[in-house]
Amino acid sequence: MEKAGIPTVGLSTFRDRVERVNYPRAATVKFPRGATLGRPHDAAQQRQVLLDTFEVLRTAPGPGTHVELNHKWVV
Repeated sequence: MEKAGIPTVGLSTFRDRVERVNYPRAATVKFPRGATLGRPHDAAQQRQVLLDTFEVLRTAPGPGTHVELNHKWVV
């Protein structure tokens, strides 16, 4: 997709893997494995994580951009 001129962004809970794989653009969150978007049944948090990920896509200066989103896991 990137080669066709369509920018992409990945979302992950594993910053080290994002750096190894070298995503074109990436957002990471410090959430438990399997909960990339946030707490189960917390639609507001999940929506915000998605919106913030899309913002990384919109504002990234180019490939190689990595942003750690400022979301906290609260039990």
